Amino acid sequence: MRTETIKKMNIPYLLAVIFLPLVIAFAFSALTVWALGIDIGMWIIFALYVACIFWWIWGPSGIYNSSKKKHLAQLDQSGFVRNHTFNGDGCTVAADLVHGWIALIFKWNPGKYVILPANRITNLWVDDGKMLGGSSRVSFLFIIDGVKVRVNTFTSNKIWSMNSNYIREGLSKAETMVENLRRAYAAANGEDILGNLPNG
Repeated sequence: MRTETIKKMNIPYLLAVIFLPLVIAFAFSALTVWALGIDIGMWIIFALYVACIFWWIWGPSGIYNSSKKKHLAQLDQSGFVRNHTFNGDGCTVAADLVHGWIALIFKWNPGKYVILPANRITNLWVDDGKMLGGSSRVSFLFIIDGVKVRVNTFTSNKIWSMNSNYIREGLSKAETMVENLRRAYAAANGEDILGNLPNG
């Protein structure tokens, strides 16, 4: 399989997602005011900018989910064995435990996916996000080709007790994914046991 350099963010795509709706809204606003007058135009302008807000909330996620579905299908057709796939809010990680590969799809670079041999991982760990006796984020992290990738398994806008079901479930998902990445690492090295990777 062909491997590529990890690029978590596509700057032109990010700028287009942020500013293109504003440019379109401004152009239609100016046209509306010119054609219909300020009284009617103000309501249409208001609606256009509300639409921009809805776009920023749901548009990028919709593109990411659509691209993710397409890329995962391409992976399956390429011979990549998806033994375990975790769909995070900003990154999707698929582990091939047969051939020792991992595939990455990033929310802010949805036009492409990256396939890499898992033995290029140099560090791998779980972050429980503990602070003030609780946590609002649980994730697993790894460093591959010098790039740190964080994938959230639980996020919240409030702090939850470390004994809560939300935190425990997030930790279980993160630990499972770390174990599978270790197995992919071992497979890439032709080993039957887990690769000897540092934790954090």
